[in-house]
Amino acid sequence: MKKTLAILLVLVMVFALVGCGGTEPAPEPEEEVTESTPITIKFQGAFPEGTSHYYYFDQFVQSVSERSNGSVTIEWGAGPEAIPSDQLAEAMINGVVEMVYSPVTYLVTVAPVLNGVKMLDPLEARANGGVEYINELTQEYLNSVYLGRTAAESPYVLMSSKKIETIDDFKGQIFRGTAAYKPLLVGVGAEMVTMGWGDIYQAAEKNVINGVGGTMKDFVDNSIGKVVDYVIQPGFYCSDSSLFITNGVWDKLDDVQKQAIIDSAIDWEADSAVHYAGENQKYLDAVVADGAEVIELTGDVLDAYLKAAYDGAWKVVEEADADIAAKMRGFSSL
Repeated sequence: MKKTLAILLVLVMVFALVGCGGTEPAPEPEEEVTESTPITIKFQGAFPEGTSHYYYFDQFVQSVSERSNGSVTIEWGAGPEAIPSDQLAEAMINGVVEMVYSPVTYLVTVAPVLNGVKMLDPLEARANGGVEYINELTQEYLNSVYLGRTAAESPYVLMSSKKIETIDDFKGQIFRGTAAYKPLLVGVGAEMVTMGWGDIYQAAEKNVINGVGGTMKDFVDNSIGKVVDYVIQPGFYCSDSSLFITNGVWDKLDDVQKQAIIDSAIDWEADSAVHYAGENQKYLDAVVADGAEVIELTGDVLDAYLKAAYDGAWKVVEEADADIAAKMRGFSSL
């Protein structure tokens, strides 16, 4: 009996000790902090290094670095001397490049449905879901994530060696152009040839071409006002110069790194709207200073000009895919 009581007493003491120890909370496990894996991303441009297209490049690089806690480094890779602009789409699809700056227009040979991007206002598309839809399309057709536009408030413009007073004045004229404004040139009866910017000055000087299409900054960068007599106003569409990152690189990034790139691209897009709104008049003044004269279209001529531009461009998208055209047009107020 005494032995039994002794055992019971020991058990009571053990439980009492355990109970007292239980009053102190168990230490919480420390939250595991994972550091991003450093990565260097090469930047491939459709235009030569140093042109005004890349005015925000340094800020973009710094912003990505800061937001990623130094884990993402973006470095200039090369321009069209390494990969011609008309070969960029294939390079993106094949994962040969990493981050790309290019007009979407240069990529539509493999994705005609993207002809509609230039008719979406960049900031409007950012707010209404248009950017997300473009991203769906670029991931499908270009193996790349769409990060946003880099030249908001930068319309396309035509320059002509012939004074344009009626739509008929375009007929038979030969313009250097791209797929971006081919629908307009076709609609007004002009002919189009393609050539790189490095060849345009001499072609215009020798009257091989009668006119040139581009943005005002293109004309300034290439001194087109010295060899082409008239700049036609107003402009049309909006430059679809954009940033992309190929899926293979994107998939290597963690969420912090992805968000750093997205937020920095949005900053570039927003800044470009302010930048080019202020710069366009300076570009126009520079072209005039080079010797060109401004032609301001008005009335029925202007209406016919813009109708040819927009009706023709949407028709191209509709012919590529009517359903995509309808959905994309829903993101545009133009």
